[in-house]
Amino acid sequence: MAIAVIETLNFGLGHLADAARKRGHELHLLTTDRSFYRYELQAGSGSKIKITDVNTSDVRALVTALRAIPDLAGVIRMTDLWSMPALAAAKELSLPHQSAEAVALLRDKGRLRDHLHARGFSRAPSIVFDPHAADPDTLMRQLSYPCVVKDVAGSSSQNVWLVKTSTDLAPVLDAARQVEEVRGGALTAEPYFVGPLYSAETLSWDGETRILGVSSRSLSPEPHFREDSVSFPVAFPEADAKELTDWLSSILASAGYSEGFTHSEFIITADGFEIVEINPRLGGALIGESIHQALGINVHEAFIDLALGQRPALMDMHLDPRSGAAQVLVYAHETGLFDRFTGEDLLAGHPGEPKLYPLKRHGDPVPSTTDQRGAVAVLFAAGATAELALHNVMSAVGKLGVHVQSGDQ
Repeated sequence: MAIAVIETLNFGLGHLADAARKRGHELHLLTTDRSFYRYELQAGSGSKIKITDVNTSDVRALVTALRAIPDLAGVIRMTDLWSMPALAAAKELSLPHQSAEAVALLRDKGRLRDHLHARGFSRAPSIVFDPHAADPDTLMRQLSYPCVVKDVAGSSSQNVWLVKTSTDLAPVLDAARQVEEVRGGALTAEPYFVGPLYSAETLSWDGETRILGVSSRSLSPEPHFREDSVSFPVAFPEADAKELTDWLSSILASAGYSEGFTHSEFIITADGFEIVEINPRLGGALIGESIHQALGINVHEAFIDLALGQRPALMDMHLDPRSGAAQVLVYAHETGLFDRFTGEDLLAGHPGEPKLYPLKRHGDPVPSTTDQRGAVAVLFAAGATAELALHNVMSAVGKLGVHVQSGDQ
């Protein structure tokens, strides 16, 4: 049988192809731009899959391309931007698929915040507004300060602003009006939570939710919210881990999200857990690789099970961390055109076996340094624990240099 994936994350395509092969299936990648996967394809994934070039935002084009795949048994949905087209295509072809309503709810940060607040899972609702049409004086009176303003369908730390006081609102609105694309068409003003940020990788089936592990996450200094480093898995005390599982399970059940992965970002405040956002997918960057290394499993096998409409074997596996894993997003220090890395030779022999996963190649634009558009690579390292892995990768990243040329962006 054949399994199709409609776009996927930067990394992990090889693991997905291996998972399909292990189950005796052929993997097809449908993509608008295969160069997005150049690292994985150059690493050998290309020989394991079949690629179809198609406009993956066009449901009709997707359905036509999928119908042309012999013996198609399932469609994999892995990303934010292509969630709804993938679900629509799978539904039209009568293939197993998740609830489109539940996925849409989690994708809309404004609706999700109101949903959480109405059910006692968050301290405040959302205020959604069009930055071009909003009256600044009215909006200023509506908001509670400090707050965070962000794109209702944003990702990669883009279009996120901190509004500490009412005087910060006008420049934030000016900045929002200059943004080339607000993906969700609107912004949401949400509570500003104080405390360390974490993310939980969960898998659900038939209303049952399991936490695969929790990552610590460090951000750049405010007022930006750029993600800088991640370590996995965080060792929570048993009672806290159970409380977290029960809390996330209740939230997902309330949203009707009964099957599939989530990448749930939350803050532990002085008053308890608070959701930042819930992404209806596996975490990006090298989260999948972290799970693979730390738990000794290929988490992508669960995507094959989900595509076939069957209970993922991962729901019942014993998960015992055997090591830790950590990653640092390597950022350019200025905008321009990416030139090259230096210092890669110094990684050889470094504890944790650090490995560089490039995101940009020579000549690619670096349009920003305050969000993930400025990331040129991800550096990954291992360790006996998440803490030791993080020390290893933080030490290793200091050996790297990032060179950018001035030029058109």
